[in-house]
Amino acid sequence: MLFSNTKRDNVRHSRIFGCRRNLALVLVVSILSCLTLSSCKKVNNEFPEIPSSESTETSQTTTSESTPEVKTIELTIASPLSYDTCQYLAKLYYAKSRGLLGEGVTGETVDLDYLSSIDIPIVISVYGTSENGCSTSTLEQWKNSGDMPDIFLTDSFDQVVNKSFARPITDELAENPLLSADRVYSQLLQNFYVDGQQYGIPYQTSAAVLYCDMEVLQQAGITSVNYRQTRGSLISLLSDLEKLNEEEQTVLPFYLAGNMMPYLPCSLFDHEYLSASDSDDRSIPSYRDAFSLVESIIRLGYSYESLSEQRIEKLFSGVSPILSRKLGIWSGTTDELMIYDNYMPNTLTMMQLPSSKDDEYSSPLLISYPLCVSGTCKYPKEACDLACFMALDDDALLLTSRLQKRQGYLPSVSSPSVWNYIVKSQKYGDYLVQFHDLMDRSIMIPAVSESEQYTKDIEYIQNHIEQLNIEKKEDITDED
Repeated sequence: MLFSNTKRDNVRHSRIFGCRRNLALVLVVSILSCLTLSSCKKVNNEFPEIPSSESTETSQTTTSESTPEVKTIELTIASPLSYDTCQYLAKLYYAKSRGLLGEGVTGETVDLDYLSSIDIPIVISVYGTSENGCSTSTLEQWKNSGDMPDIFLTDSFDQVVNKSFARPITDELAENPLLSADRVYSQLLQNFYVDGQQYGIPYQTSAAVLYCDMEVLQQAGITSVNYRQTRGSLISLLSDLEKLNEEEQTVLPFYLAGNMMPYLPCSLFDHEYLSASDSDDRSIPSYRDAFSLVESIIRLGYSYESLSEQRIEKLFSGVSPILSRKLGIWSGTTDELMIYDNYMPNTLTMMQLPSSKDDEYSSPLLISYPLCVSGTCKYPKEACDLACFMALDDDALLLTSRLQKRQGYLPSVSSPSVWNYIVKSQKYGDYLVQFHDLMDRSIMIPAVSESEQYTKDIEYIQNHIEQLNIEKKEDITDED
Protein backbone atom coordinates (compact mmCIF):
# COMPACT_ATOMS: atom_id res chain seq x y z
CA MET A 1 0.00 0.00 0.00
CA LEU A 2 2.85 2.32 0.81
CA PHE A 3 4.47 1.58 -2.55
CA SER A 4 1.28 1.98 -4.44
CA ASN A 5 0.57 5.30 -2.70
CA THR A 6 4.08 6.57 -3.50
CA LYS A 7 3.69 5.51 -7.12
CA ARG A 8 0.46 7.36 -7.39
CA ASP A 9 2.08 10.42 -5.87
CA ASN A 10 4.98 10.20 -8.34
CA VAL A 11 2.61 9.96 -11.26
CA ARG A 12 0.63 12.89 -9.93
CA HIS A 13 3.81 14.99 -9.44
CA SER A 14 5.02 14.02 -12.91
CA ARG A 15 1.75 15.23 -14.44
CA ILE A 16 1.92 18.47 -12.46
CA PHE A 17 5.51 19.05 -13.63
CA GLY A 18 4.50 18.31 -17.20
CA CYS A 19 1.68 20.83 -17.01
CA ARG A 20 4.00 23.43 -15.55
CA ARG A 21 6.56 22.73 -18.26
CA ASN A 22 3.94 23.06 -20.96
CA LEU A 23 2.70 26.31 -19.40
CA ALA A 24 6.24 27.72 -19.34
CA LEU A 25 6.68 26.84 -22.99
CA VAL A 26 3.43 28.61 -23.80
CA LEU A 27 4.59 31.70 -21.94
CA VAL A 28 7.95 31.71 -23.73
CA VAL A 29 6.26 31.36 -27.10
CA SER A 30 3.85 34.18 -26.22
CA ILE A 31 6.65 36.50 -25.19
CA LEU A 32 8.63 35.76 -28.36
CA SER A 33 5.50 36.38 -30.43
CA CYS A 34 4.95 39.78 -28.77
CA LEU A 35 8.56 40.76 -29.39
CA THR A 36 8.29 39.69 -33.01
CA LEU A 37 5.06 41.62 -33.49
CA SER A 38 6.53 44.70 -31.79
CA SER A 39 9.51 44.68 -34.12
CA CYS A 40 7.13 44.69 -37.10
CA LYS A 41 5.04 47.61 -35.84
CA LYS A 42 5.04 50.69 -38.18
CA VAL A 43 7.20 53.51 -36.77
CA ASN A 44 5.83 57.06 -37.01
CA ASN A 45 8.17 58.91 -39.37
CA GLU A 46 9.38 62.31 -38.11
CA PHE A 47 9.14 63.74 -41.62
CA PRO A 48 6.17 62.11 -43.35
CA GLU A 49 5.70 62.21 -47.08
CA ILE A 50 4.41 65.37 -48.71
CA PRO A 51 1.62 64.50 -51.16
CA SER A 52 2.65 65.06 -54.75
CA SER A 53 0.66 65.83 -57.87
CA GLU A 54 2.43 62.87 -59.50
CA SER A 55 1.83 60.38 -56.69
CA THR A 56 -0.84 57.69 -57.10
CA GLU A 57 -2.60 55.47 -54.60
CA THR A 58 -1.41 51.85 -54.51
CA SER A 59 -2.64 48.81 -52.55
CA GLN A 60 -0.21 46.40 -50.89
CA THR A 61 -0.94 42.66 -50.98
CA THR A 62 1.91 41.68 -48.66
CA THR A 63 1.09 40.78 -45.07
CA SER A 64 3.65 43.14 -43.52
CA GLU A 65 3.54 46.95 -43.53
CA SER A 66 6.47 49.00 -44.84
CA THR A 67 7.39 52.62 -44.10
CA PRO A 68 6.50 54.79 -47.16
CA GLU A 69 9.41 56.32 -49.00
CA VAL A 70 9.72 60.09 -48.56
CA LYS A 71 9.43 61.80 -51.94
CA THR A 72 11.64 64.82 -52.53
CA ILE A 73 10.32 67.57 -54.78
CA GLU A 74 12.19 70.47 -56.37
CA LEU A 75 10.77 73.99 -56.59
CA THR A 76 12.37 77.14 -58.00
CA ILE A 77 11.29 80.56 -56.71
CA ALA A 78 11.88 83.81 -58.61
CA SER A 79 11.47 86.85 -56.36
CA PRO A 80 13.43 89.64 -54.63
CA LEU A 81 13.91 87.35 -51.62
CA SER A 82 17.36 85.93 -50.92
CA TYR A 83 18.23 82.24 -51.01
CA ASP A 84 18.46 82.10 -47.21
CA THR A 85 15.08 83.78 -46.76
CA CYS A 86 13.41 81.33 -49.15
CA GLN A 87 15.03 78.38 -47.37
CA TYR A 88 13.80 79.55 -43.99
CA LEU A 89 10.31 80.10 -45.39
CA ALA A 90 10.19 76.59 -46.83
CA LYS A 91 11.32 75.12 -43.50
CA LEU A 92 8.78 77.23 -41.59
CA TYR A 93 6.07 76.05 -44.00
CA TYR A 94 7.02 72.43 -43.36
CA ALA A 95 7.32 72.90 -39.60
CA LYS A 96 3.90 74.57 -39.32
CA SER A 97 2.20 71.99 -41.52
CA ARG A 98 3.61 69.20 -39.31
CA GLY A 99 2.95 70.89 -35.96
CA LEU A 100 6.64 71.12 -35.12
CA LEU A 101 6.59 74.69 -33.78
CA GLY A 102 6.17 75.17 -30.06
CA GLU A 103 3.12 76.83 -28.59
CA GLY A 104 3.17 80.60 -28.99
CA VAL A 105 6.09 80.55 -31.44
CA THR A 106 5.61 82.93 -34.39
CA GLY A 107 7.57 84.00 -37.43
CA GLU A 108 8.85 86.89 -35.34
CA THR A 109 10.21 84.67 -32.55
CA VAL A 110 11.01 81.28 -34.09
CA ASP A 111 14.60 80.19 -33.52
CA LEU A 112 16.51 80.27 -36.80
CA ASP A 113 18.95 77.58 -35.66
CA TYR A 114 15.99 75.31 -35.03
CA LEU A 115 14.61 76.01 -38.51
CA SER A 116 18.03 75.32 -40.00
CA SER A 117 18.12 71.93 -38.32
CA ILE A 118 14.91 70.72 -39.96
CA ASP A 119 15.37 68.42 -42.93
CA ILE A 120 12.59 68.88 -45.44
CA PRO A 121 11.70 66.87 -48.55
CA ILE A 122 11.73 70.06 -50.65
CA VAL A 123 14.74 71.27 -52.61
CA ILE A 124 14.52 75.04 -53.13
CA SER A 125 16.32 76.96 -55.88
CA VAL A 126 16.14 80.75 -56.09
CA TYR A 127 16.31 83.28 -58.93
CA GLY A 128 16.66 86.96 -58.08
CA THR A 129 14.31 89.58 -59.56
CA SER A 130 13.71 93.30 -59.24
CA GLU A 131 11.72 94.55 -56.25
CA ASN A 132 8.41 94.13 -58.11
CA GLY A 133 9.22 90.87 -59.85
CA CYS A 134 10.10 89.71 -63.33
CA SER A 135 8.89 90.77 -66.76
CA THR A 136 7.74 88.58 -69.63
CA SER A 137 11.08 89.05 -71.42
CA THR A 138 12.89 87.52 -68.45
CA LEU A 139 10.39 84.68 -68.28
CA GLU A 140 10.87 84.11 -72.00
CA GLN A 141 14.63 83.76 -71.50
CA TRP A 142 14.16 81.33 -68.63
CA LYS A 143 11.67 79.27 -70.59
CA ASN A 144 13.89 79.08 -73.69
CA SER A 145 16.85 77.95 -71.59
CA GLY A 146 14.78 75.30 -69.79
CA ASP A 147 15.09 77.07 -66.45
CA MET A 148 11.52 78.26 -65.96
CA PRO A 149 10.82 78.94 -62.25
CA ASP A 150 7.90 77.17 -60.60
CA ILE A 151 6.85 80.19 -58.51
CA PHE A 152 7.52 83.74 -59.64
CA LEU A 153 6.67 87.29 -58.65
CA THR A 154 5.76 89.45 -61.63
CA ASP A 155 5.07 93.07 -62.50
CA SER A 156 3.54 92.07 -65.84
CA PHE A 157 0.50 90.07 -64.83
CA ASP A 158 -1.62 90.76 -67.91
CA GLN A 159 1.05 89.62 -70.33
CA VAL A 160 2.11 86.70 -68.15
CA VAL A 161 -1.40 85.31 -68.47
CA ASN A 162 -1.81 86.24 -72.16
CA LYS A 163 1.43 84.45 -73.04
CA SER A 164 0.59 81.39 -70.91
CA PHE A 165 3.57 81.73 -68.59
CA ALA A 166 1.20 81.34 -65.60
CA ARG A 167 -1.25 78.51 -65.08
CA PRO A 168 -4.76 78.78 -63.59
CA ILE A 169 -4.62 77.73 -59.94
CA THR A 170 -8.29 77.89 -58.89
CA ASP A 171 -8.54 74.15 -58.21
CA GLU A 172 -5.23 73.97 -56.32
CA LEU A 173 -6.32 76.80 -54.01
CA ALA A 174 -9.93 75.67 -53.57
CA GLU A 175 -9.55 74.41 -50.00
CA ASN A 176 -6.64 76.56 -48.83
CA PRO A 177 -7.63 78.18 -45.49
CA LEU A 178 -5.26 81.12 -46.05
CA LEU A 179 -7.67 82.48 -48.67
CA SER A 180 -10.53 83.00 -46.21
CA ALA A 181 -12.49 86.18 -46.81
CA ASP A 182 -12.07 87.39 -43.24
CA ARG A 183 -8.30 87.75 -43.59
CA VAL A 184 -7.43 88.43 -47.25
CA TYR A 185 -8.60 91.60 -49.01
CA SER A 186 -11.06 90.44 -51.64
CA GLN A 187 -10.19 93.24 -54.06
CA LEU A 188 -6.62 91.98 -54.26
CA LEU A 189 -7.69 88.41 -54.99
CA GLN A 190 -10.22 89.48 -57.60
CA ASN A 191 -7.56 91.54 -59.31
CA PHE A 192 -5.89 88.32 -60.42
CA TYR A 193 -8.96 86.59 -61.81
CA VAL A 194 -9.08 86.14 -65.57
CA ASP A 195 -12.06 84.51 -67.30
CA GLY A 196 -13.29 83.11 -63.99
CA GLN A 197 -9.94 81.54 -63.06
CA GLN A 198 -7.42 82.58 -60.40
CA TYR A 199 -3.97 83.11 -61.90
CA GLY A 200 -2.15 84.97 -59.15
CA ILE A 201 -1.80 85.22 -55.37
CA PRO A 202 -1.46 88.84 -54.13
CA TYR A 203 2.00 89.11 -52.61
CA GLN A 204 2.84 92.79 -52.25
CA THR A 205 1.02 96.05 -52.88
CA SER A 206 2.02 99.68 -53.30
CA ALA A 207 -0.27 102.71 -53.08
CA ALA A 208 -0.51 105.92 -55.09
CA VAL A 209 0.40 109.03 -53.08
CA LEU A 210 1.61 112.61 -53.45
CA TYR A 211 5.19 113.24 -52.35
CA CYS A 212 6.48 116.50 -50.90
CA ASP A 213 9.98 117.85 -50.39
CA MET A 214 9.52 119.86 -47.21
CA GLU A 215 12.80 121.69 -47.79
CA VAL A 216 11.20 123.35 -50.80
CA LEU A 217 7.83 123.89 -49.12
CA GLN A 218 9.48 125.55 -46.13
CA GLN A 219 10.93 128.18 -48.44
CA ALA A 220 7.30 129.25 -49.01
CA GLY A 221 6.59 129.27 -45.27
CA ILE A 222 4.82 125.89 -45.31
CA THR A 223 6.11 124.10 -42.22
CA SER A 224 3.80 121.06 -42.34
CA VAL A 225 1.20 119.45 -44.59
CA ASN A 226 -1.93 117.48 -43.80
CA TYR A 227 -1.92 113.93 -45.14
CA ARG A 228 -5.59 114.32 -46.06
CA GLN A 229 -5.81 116.64 -49.04
CA THR A 230 -8.65 117.96 -51.19
CA ARG A 231 -8.75 119.60 -54.60
CA GLY A 232 -8.83 123.04 -52.95
CA SER A 233 -6.04 122.43 -50.43
CA LEU A 234 -3.74 121.07 -53.15
CA ILE A 235 -4.29 124.13 -55.35
CA SER A 236 -3.63 126.35 -52.31
CA LEU A 237 -0.28 124.63 -51.63
CA LEU A 238 0.76 125.02 -55.26
CA SER A 239 -0.27 128.68 -55.24
CA ASP A 240 1.91 129.35 -52.18
CA LEU A 241 4.87 127.68 -53.87
CA GLU A 242 4.37 129.66 -57.07
CA LYS A 243 4.80 132.90 -55.08
CA LEU A 244 8.49 132.02 -54.82
CA ASN A 245 8.70 132.58 -58.58
CA GLU A 246 7.37 136.16 -58.65
CA GLU A 247 10.75 137.67 -59.56
CA GLU A 248 12.53 134.63 -60.99
CA GLN A 249 11.62 130.97 -61.34
CA THR A 250 13.43 129.23 -58.50
CA VAL A 251 11.14 126.24 -57.81
CA LEU A 252 8.63 124.07 -59.61
CA PRO A 253 5.42 123.62 -57.60
CA PHE A 254 4.33 120.35 -59.24
CA TYR A 255 5.96 117.79 -61.51
CA LEU A 256 3.80 116.38 -64.31
CA ALA A 257 0.26 116.93 -63.12
CA GLY A 258 -0.88 114.50 -65.81
CA ASN A 259 0.67 111.66 -63.81
CA MET A 260 -2.17 112.04 -61.32
CA MET A 261 -4.80 111.48 -63.96
CA PRO A 262 -5.12 107.66 -63.83
CA TYR A 263 -5.84 107.98 -60.09
CA LEU A 264 -7.80 111.24 -59.73
CA PRO A 265 -11.28 110.02 -60.75
CA CYS A 266 -10.93 107.26 -58.14
CA SER A 267 -9.71 109.47 -55.30
CA LEU A 268 -11.93 112.49 -55.92
CA PHE A 269 -15.15 110.59 -56.49
CA ASP A 270 -14.48 107.16 -54.96
CA HIS A 271 -15.02 105.73 -58.41
CA GLU A 272 -13.66 102.54 -59.91
CA TYR A 273 -10.80 102.90 -62.38
CA LEU A 274 -11.73 104.84 -65.51
CA SER A 275 -9.77 104.20 -68.68
CA ALA A 276 -8.61 107.35 -70.44
CA SER A 277 -8.40 105.51 -73.76
CA ASP A 278 -12.03 104.41 -73.51
CA SER A 279 -14.38 107.04 -74.94
CA ASP A 280 -17.26 105.81 -72.79
CA ASP A 281 -15.21 106.20 -69.61
CA ARG A 282 -14.05 109.67 -70.69
CA SER A 283 -17.67 110.78 -70.94
CA ILE A 284 -18.36 109.99 -67.27
CA PRO A 285 -18.53 113.18 -65.13
CA SER A 286 -16.00 111.78 -62.66
CA TYR A 287 -13.41 111.57 -65.41
CA ARG A 288 -14.15 114.99 -66.87
CA ASP A 289 -14.09 116.71 -63.47
CA ALA A 290 -10.82 115.03 -62.52
CA PHE A 291 -9.18 116.11 -65.76
CA SER A 292 -10.38 119.65 -65.21
CA LEU A 293 -8.23 119.76 -62.05
CA VAL A 294 -5.17 118.66 -64.04
CA GLU A 295 -5.90 121.27 -66.69
CA SER A 296 -6.25 123.96 -64.01
CA ILE A 297 -2.86 123.14 -62.52
CA ILE A 298 -1.23 123.31 -65.95
CA ARG A 299 -3.00 126.50 -67.09
CA LEU A 300 -2.06 128.25 -63.83
CA GLY A 301 1.59 127.52 -64.60
CA TYR A 302 2.17 125.27 -61.60
CA SER A 303 3.27 122.11 -63.40
CA TYR A 304 6.23 120.90 -65.44
CA GLU A 305 3.96 120.72 -68.47
CA SER A 306 3.50 124.49 -68.15
CA LEU A 307 7.16 125.29 -68.78
CA SER A 308 8.86 126.00 -72.06
CA GLU A 309 11.99 124.06 -72.94
CA GLN A 310 14.09 127.16 -72.24
CA ARG A 311 12.65 127.50 -68.72
CA ILE A 312 13.16 123.80 -68.03
CA GLU A 313 16.82 124.00 -69.04
CA LYS A 314 17.40 127.17 -67.04
CA LEU A 315 15.78 125.78 -63.87
CA PHE A 316 17.15 122.24 -63.87
CA SER A 317 20.23 122.29 -66.12
CA GLY A 318 19.65 118.72 -67.23
CA VAL A 319 19.14 117.33 -63.70
CA SER A 320 16.03 115.26 -62.98
CA PRO A 321 13.45 117.68 -61.51
CA ILE A 322 12.58 115.27 -58.68
CA LEU A 323 16.23 115.02 -57.62
CA SER A 324 17.03 118.69 -58.16
CA ARG A 325 15.69 119.82 -54.76
CA LYS A 326 13.76 122.52 -56.63
CA LEU A 327 10.52 120.56 -56.82
CA GLY A 328 7.69 120.87 -54.30
CA ILE A 329 5.11 118.13 -55.00
CA TRP A 330 4.84 115.15 -57.34
CA SER A 331 2.78 111.98 -57.63
CA GLY A 332 4.16 108.47 -57.28
CA THR A 333 3.71 105.13 -55.56
CA THR A 334 4.91 103.96 -52.17
CA ASP A 335 7.32 101.36 -53.56
CA GLU A 336 9.45 104.33 -54.73
CA LEU A 337 9.86 105.62 -51.17
CA MET A 338 13.48 104.71 -50.63
CA ILE A 339 14.56 106.07 -54.02
CA TYR A 340 13.44 109.54 -52.96
CA ASP A 341 14.58 109.01 -49.38
CA ASN A 342 18.15 108.59 -50.63
CA TYR A 343 18.10 112.20 -51.82
CA MET A 344 15.88 113.79 -49.14
CA PRO A 345 16.08 111.52 -46.08
CA ASN A 346 14.91 114.13 -43.60
CA THR A 347 12.53 116.24 -45.65
CA LEU A 348 10.45 113.71 -47.60
CA THR A 349 6.79 113.44 -46.65
CA MET A 350 3.54 112.15 -48.16
CA MET A 351 -0.04 113.23 -48.80
CA GLN A 352 -2.98 111.32 -50.20
CA LEU A 353 -4.34 111.87 -53.69
CA PRO A 354 -7.01 114.53 -53.06
CA SER A 355 -10.53 113.63 -52.02
CA SER A 356 -13.62 115.70 -52.71
CA LYS A 357 -14.37 116.57 -49.06
CA ASP A 358 -12.35 118.31 -46.38
CA ASP A 359 -10.52 116.16 -43.83
CA GLU A 360 -11.63 112.95 -45.54
CA TYR A 361 -9.54 109.98 -46.52
CA SER A 362 -9.69 109.08 -50.18
CA SER A 363 -9.92 105.40 -51.09
CA PRO A 364 -6.55 103.64 -51.28
CA LEU A 365 -5.45 103.41 -54.90
CA LEU A 366 -3.44 100.22 -55.10
CA ILE A 367 -1.06 98.51 -57.51
CA SER A 368 -0.60 94.85 -56.59
CA TYR A 369 2.04 92.32 -57.64
CA PRO A 370 1.22 88.59 -57.53
CA LEU A 371 3.02 85.32 -57.10
CA CYS A 372 2.17 83.02 -60.00
CA VAL A 373 2.80 79.34 -60.72
CA SER A 374 4.31 78.56 -64.09
CA GLY A 375 2.58 76.47 -66.70
CA THR A 376 5.58 74.10 -66.74
CA CYS A 377 5.54 73.40 -62.99
CA LYS A 378 5.67 69.66 -62.22
CA TYR A 379 4.19 70.06 -58.74
CA PRO A 380 1.46 72.69 -59.07
CA LYS A 381 -0.35 71.79 -55.84
CA GLU A 382 2.79 71.98 -53.74
CA ALA A 383 3.91 75.17 -55.51
CA CYS A 384 0.51 76.80 -54.93
CA ASP A 385 0.50 75.89 -51.26
CA LEU A 386 4.01 77.23 -50.72
CA ALA A 387 3.31 80.43 -52.68
CA CYS A 388 0.10 80.96 -50.73
CA PHE A 389 2.01 80.45 -47.49
CA MET A 390 4.70 82.96 -48.50
CA ALA A 391 2.15 85.61 -49.47
CA LEU A 392 -0.65 85.18 -46.93
CA ASP A 393 0.47 83.31 -43.81
CA ASP A 394 1.01 85.67 -40.86
CA ASP A 395 4.12 83.88 -39.61
CA ALA A 396 5.65 83.71 -43.07
CA LEU A 397 5.16 87.46 -43.49
CA LEU A 398 6.62 88.18 -40.05
CA LEU A 399 9.65 85.98 -40.75
CA THR A 400 10.21 87.55 -44.17
CA SER A 401 10.15 91.05 -42.70
CA ARG A 402 12.45 89.94 -39.90
CA LEU A 403 15.01 88.57 -42.35
CA GLN A 404 14.64 91.02 -45.20
CA LYS A 405 12.77 94.18 -44.23
CA ARG A 406 11.43 96.08 -47.23
CA GLN A 407 10.04 99.59 -47.44
CA GLY A 408 6.90 100.99 -49.04
CA TYR A 409 4.85 97.80 -49.43
CA LEU A 410 1.52 96.86 -47.90
CA PRO A 411 0.51 93.27 -47.02
CA SER A 412 -2.45 91.45 -48.55
CA VAL A 413 -3.84 90.32 -45.19
CA SER A 414 -5.72 92.28 -42.54
CA SER A 415 -3.93 90.85 -39.48
CA PRO A 416 -3.10 93.70 -37.04
CA SER A 417 0.07 91.93 -35.90
CA VAL A 418 1.31 91.81 -39.49
CA TRP A 419 0.53 95.49 -40.10
CA ASN A 420 2.18 96.57 -36.85
CA TYR A 421 5.34 94.56 -37.43
CA ILE A 422 5.75 94.96 -41.18
CA VAL A 423 4.19 98.34 -41.97
CA LYS A 424 4.26 100.50 -38.86
CA SER A 425 7.90 99.63 -38.18
CA GLN A 426 8.99 100.99 -41.57
CA LYS A 427 10.70 104.37 -41.77
CA TYR A 428 7.54 105.96 -43.18
CA GLY A 429 5.26 103.54 -41.38
CA ASP A 430 3.19 106.24 -39.68
CA TYR A 431 1.94 107.26 -43.11
CA LEU A 432 1.52 103.77 -44.51
CA VAL A 433 -0.30 102.29 -41.52
CA GLN A 434 -3.19 104.68 -42.20
CA PHE A 435 -4.12 102.43 -45.11
CA HIS A 436 -4.97 99.55 -42.76
CA ASP A 437 -8.48 100.69 -41.89
CA LEU A 438 -9.16 101.78 -45.47
CA MET A 439 -8.15 98.66 -47.39
CA ASP A 440 -11.71 97.39 -47.74
CA ARG A 441 -12.42 100.55 -49.76
CA SER A 442 -9.40 100.11 -51.99
CA ILE A 443 -9.51 100.56 -55.75
CA MET A 444 -7.16 98.58 -57.96
CA ILE A 445 -5.20 100.46 -60.64
CA PRO A 446 -3.65 98.49 -63.53
CA ALA A 447 -0.45 100.52 -63.35
CA VAL A 448 1.91 97.60 -63.85
CA SER A 449 4.57 96.97 -66.43
CA GLU A 450 3.31 95.85 -69.84
CA SER A 451 -0.37 96.46 -69.05
CA GLU A 452 -1.81 97.20 -72.47
CA GLN A 453 -4.75 99.13 -71.07
CA TYR A 454 -2.64 101.34 -68.82
CA THR A 455 -0.12 101.99 -71.58
CA LYS A 456 -2.89 103.19 -73.87
CA ASP A 457 -4.36 105.34 -71.12
CA ILE A 458 -1.05 107.09 -70.41
CA GLU A 459 -0.49 107.66 -74.13
CA TYR A 460 -3.91 109.26 -74.49
CA ILE A 461 -3.36 111.51 -71.44
CA GLN A 462 0.04 112.64 -72.69
CA ASN A 463 -1.34 113.47 -76.13
CA HIS A 464 -4.23 115.38 -74.58
CA ILE A 465 -1.90 117.43 -72.38
CA GLU A 466 0.45 118.10 -75.29
CA GLN A 467 -2.45 119.53 -77.24
CA LEU A 468 -3.41 121.59 -74.19
CA ASN A 469 0.11 123.03 -74.04
CA ILE A 470 0.04 123.90 -77.73
CA GLU A 471 -3.13 125.89 -77.19
CA LYS A 472 -1.67 127.53 -74.07
CA LYS A 473 1.58 128.54 -75.76
CA GLU A 474 -0.29 130.10 -78.64
CA ASP A 475 -1.81 132.55 -76.17
CA ILE A 476 1.31 133.27 -74.12
CA THR A 477 4.47 134.90 -75.34
CA ASP A 478 7.57 133.23 -73.99
CA GLU A 479 9.18 135.69 -71.55
CA ASP A 480 12.56 134.20 -72.24
